[in-house]
Amino acid sequence: MCCRVVVFGITGSIGSGAEKIISVFPEKFKLVGCSAGKNINLLNRFLSKHQGSIEAVTVLDENDKEKVEFNSDKIYHGKEGLFDLLDLKPDKIINAISGNSGWKITLESVKRGIPVCLANKESVVIAGYYLGKEITTDRSKIIPIDSEHAALMQIIENREMDDITKVYLTASGGALRNMSASQMVEADAETALKHPVWDMGAKVTVDSATMLNKGLELIEAYWLFGIEPEKLGVIVHPEVDVHAALMFKDGSSISQLAPSSMLIPIAAALSYPEMLPVAERIEDLKFSYFGKKMSFDPPDLDKYVLLKIAFDLLQKRDYSGMLAYAVADEVAVERFLKNEMKVKGIHTIVSQTVSRFSGLVPPDNEKEIDDLISKIETFALNIVF
Repeated sequence: MCCRVVVFGITGSIGSGAEKIISVFPEKFKLVGCSAGKNINLLNRFLSKHQGSIEAVTVLDENDKEKVEFNSDKIYHGKEGLFDLLDLKPDKIINAISGNSGWKITLESVKRGIPVCLANKESVVIAGYYLGKEITTDRSKIIPIDSEHAALMQIIENREMDDITKVYLTASGGALRNMSASQMVEADAETALKHPVWDMGAKVTVDSATMLNKGLELIEAYWLFGIEPEKLGVIVHPEVDVHAALMFKDGSSISQLAPSSMLIPIAAALSYPEMLPVAERIEDLKFSYFGKKMSFDPPDLDKYVLLKIAFDLLQKRDYSGMLAYAVADEVAVERFLKNEMKVKGIHTIVSQTVSRFSGLVPPDNEKEIDDLISKIETFALNIVF
């Protein structure tokens, strides 16, 4: 029987990749619903391709409903319309909504017993404390899609945590990796968006350039795998062949290597715990060791100050600070993409906001989370620099 899938954010890079995996494995998956933002043309192409299976669609803007080529009255809109897709009772969802708006979909899916294939890392950064590790570490509830966490899932399961001395997530270094610290803070949006390897959305690409993205991923790893902060680390690896690595107490190490394509972690999440023959059906995803040259370096925490903040928040188990870290970044990056400031503006907004909201009693219900997010956003928006 096919797995019924709803994809939230189908026109983004992760969502489009999910659609491809669903199409390549029609005997395994059926796309029954999806949401999209502003790219209605791409949405319509997907709807035409899956017209025999899609039961409902949600768009961001109500005015776009009339542009959707879908012969059904189940065309929803807005944030509330996202939850209507869960009424389809899918076997799994893919949460590929970018930014802080995706956490409520994750929570509602978990409440309804629908497994979440999670690309929205902000979900567990914002709501990890509220959900609790019994849920965040349960792969029947939340399955990571991030390439680093998908790799980690592959190599850490069934390992004794006492045998592991270090867990490394790798980082490409982003678009600004060859700049000095003083050059980096003066970089603008056009420069920060030129990622040397990955094709991602604008926010994630900027977060990669500042390495705040890696900070979010460290916090995500803490929640998803229950890894103690002292064991978490980052390796700068520009070739992006290695996606995660473990160090063991006997002196040995293992790592996961794969082509730099999100199709592999998407397939891993959708099919978990089964492994799909992805490389048999998508030829250019076959990994080869031949001719590879790899380099590994520690991150410069004086340059990547936002990554250092994440390490500090983890060491302190500062859950309100973690929430502020994610929310303030979204505010900062939105202003950055409007060319209101340079990278140093992102540094200022995130660091000042985290300082203001660190150490508070973490919210323990959804209303408290919403209220705290609102306060953080207001504070971050009013920072003058």
